[in-house]
Amino acid sequence: MENEVLKEKVQNIIQLPALPTIAVEVASLIDNPQTSVSKLTEVISADQVLTAKVLKIANSPFYGFQRKISTLDFAIMVLGFDSLKEILISISLISAFKKKQDKFFNSKDFWQHALAAGIAARTLARQLGYRISGESFVAGLLHDIGILVTHQYFHEEYKKIVGAMADGKSTFQDMEQVVLFATHGEIGGWLAERWNLPEQLIEAIKFHHKPELAEKNQQLTALIHFVDYLCHKLNVGDFNYEKVDGYNPVALEILNLSEAEITQAFYDSFGSKLREDLERTFVSII
Repeated sequence: MENEVLKEKVQNIIQLPALPTIAVEVASLIDNPQTSVSKLTEVISADQVLTAKVLKIANSPFYGFQRKISTLDFAIMVLGFDSLKEILISISLISAFKKKQDKFFNSKDFWQHALAAGIAARTLARQLGYRISGESFVAGLLHDIGILVTHQYFHEEYKKIVGAMADGKSTFQDMEQVVLFATHGEIGGWLAERWNLPEQLIEAIKFHHKPELAEKNQQLTALIHFVDYLCHKLNVGDFNYEKVDGYNPVALEILNLSEAEITQAFYDSFGSKLREDLERTFVSII
């Protein structure tokens, strides 16, 4: 299956879910500085299931509000627009893809890793002073979406890839190239193009294993590359089909981090907070 043929197949899968309309609309509204709480409340409240989930998350231990939040407009005010955007995109994506799983793929583990990467990206972005931490969260959440697409829509090929890794000598990406002539980064990037996501998000998904290839926003791509490694290094999130054993030093250069800063103390501190945040977020969203 040649690369261009696969790209066409991915972008033309009839059953492939579109990015939910309400998530797109809310994200667009949040990016508009003129948007009011009342306008967001009006849009979100049209979906009763989504409204209930937002209220559930607002009342979860993660946010720790002392009084019960019973109205959507109050939930939006206390959560803040950026957190609301992250929550809605997370809920919409997890709901859009069927929770299909088998012995080759555990849906819960997949989304746990995705959320861990999103949380780690947001945390590190804030520490580094990255301008839009919400964008970092979404890029982290979506970085491995190509694996999910492969499992659900190219299932026989996916089984071959996972099966070939049993000897411990082949990597996931190596076998993707052998079987599909493309990696999950490329497949995820094609899906992101179909969803009309911003170019920097498409690039971060497509090149999260090769940050040096990014052109639009190397900082975002390098960030996702590094936090993907961190999640595997720290054993945060249980998705083990694709192991990431190291990081490209170029990513640290792009992020203006030195290897001397990546100490055991850094791993311990970052890992502790990430595990705590993931546990509270995962319980609320899934």
